[in-house]
Amino acid sequence: MKATKCVVCEKVKGKRICQLHARAFICPRCCAQIRHAGCEGCSYYAQAEDYALKKTPRPNPQHFIRRLDPEVDEEVDNALAMIERGNRMAGESIIAKLLQQHPDLHTVQFAVGTVYAKQKRYDEALEHFDKAIEIFPSFVEAWFNKGAMYKEQLDIGGMSRALQKVCELGNPEEDFVQHAQRMLDDLENQLRRNDGISLAAYLEANDLFDHAFALMEQQRWQQALEGFQAVIALHPKHTQSHGNMGICYAYLGRKQEALAALDKALELDPNYGPALLNRRAVMALAEGEKLPANSFGSVNYYREVLR
Repeated sequence: MKATKCVVCEKVKGKRICQLHARAFICPRCCAQIRHAGCEGCSYYAQAEDYALKKTPRPNPQHFIRRLDPEVDEEVDNALAMIERGNRMAGESIIAKLLQQHPDLHTVQFAVGTVYAKQKRYDEALEHFDKAIEIFPSFVEAWFNKGAMYKEQLDIGGMSRALQKVCELGNPEEDFVQHAQRMLDDLENQLRRNDGISLAAYLEANDLFDHAFALMEQQRWQQALEGFQAVIALHPKHTQSHGNMGICYAYLGRKQEALAALDKALELDPNYGPALLNRRAVMALAEGEKLPANSFGSVNYYREVLR
């Protein structure tokens, strides 16, 4: 797609839709220079207002938000544009220097995250998107990219929550906000069609699963079992919870219940590897006999196997 120049300065690429100029594209520098109360409703105006509130003097000076810097923003945009055009080393070098000089600017942290994302270094990308959000919690683009990183990591819960923040904070007329809402709608429809649950119920079950899984890693088998049972109450087709219930039952010496839980996991997914392995181990137990200590190795199976 051909780059569109800023309608104000006509010098650099326009990257933001301006409602003052009939939704034409303008560059970040001009956006900052012409911004006023007539921009109310624009996400960039909301960001600037948020900064202005945070810059109000407070008793503890180290909590100040230091500044907006349109010149640095322009350098960031130019460096990212260089990377997009294939001049990766030069663009990344500029961004690395900007990080050394301006680590307190959310746009710089965002750019570093973007570089790591392009390198498929998703954990490091998330770290810098989080830093950008910590500096500026209403930074919608950082929330969107955070959601994209979670999607790459097959973390549906993390992705959903990040995209929900995009829709909560962003201008609904922005393309990427509409894209975030479509992704959430598609996920909701898929969950209802395949599992018969809502996205809200899925996210609640996801939190319960993470807590129960942590209890299982601590070998608190009865508490973990109750946690996985709570997951199943919300999400009856949650394969891993059925499989993990089987492990908990086996460590509690309840062989038949362990086999029933593992069989349910395999009914839902005949190729679920941990249940296949664990069922063989449980079959070798006598009724009342417990699995030997440290037989359980923790892994988030679906996320790991699909990477």
